[in-house]
Amino acid sequence: MSMSQAVTRKSVHHRRIECVGYLRSDDLWDIEAHLIDTKDYPFQTLERGTLNEGEPVHNMMLCVTINDAFEIKNINANMDAAPFQLCRKVPPRMEQLIGISIGKGWIKQVNHELGGTQGCTHLIEMLKVIATTAYQTVHPYRIKDSEGPKIIHSSIVDQCQGFASDGEVIQKHFPEYRK
Repeated sequence: MSMSQAVTRKSVHHRRIECVGYLRSDDLWDIEAHLIDTKDYPFQTLERGTLNEGEPVHNMMLCVTINDAFEIKNINANMDAAPFQLCRKVPPRMEQLIGISIGKGWIKQVNHELGGTQGCTHLIEMLKVIATTAYQTVHPYRIKDSEGPKIIHSSIVDQCQGFASDGEVIQKHFPEYRK
């Protein structure tokens, strides 16, 4: 599907982010993200030389293990491809996030721990996708055999227009969270 029909375009860069949520046998959750960046032309890098068309500039995986309360119990990062060798110093630092919870204000915590030169913008971007995937994974699965969509987790309130505490969805379906 193309968004623009008015002009001819040439593809030059692809970013793919795939994220999958898993229920583990120990009742924890693994949320895995995989990011791949490729170019549609030979791309000259400073340390890796020329990358062929389609060869990953970035190829990174991130797995965050959480409990039902969205507390990070473990985190693993891997960089199969990165532009610089020093980028590989970041994955072990991701462990600084163990113990914090995915929820309101958590990206501020992430940036406090791993922002700027201590982190990697790509891994932090993946954490944002992991957070939304975690919400789509954990809560709907836990309520699937109960009252279904009549139950929501309070941490989603005021996180988007659809779940605004003063909005029509909350007013109509979840008045206990109404402002």
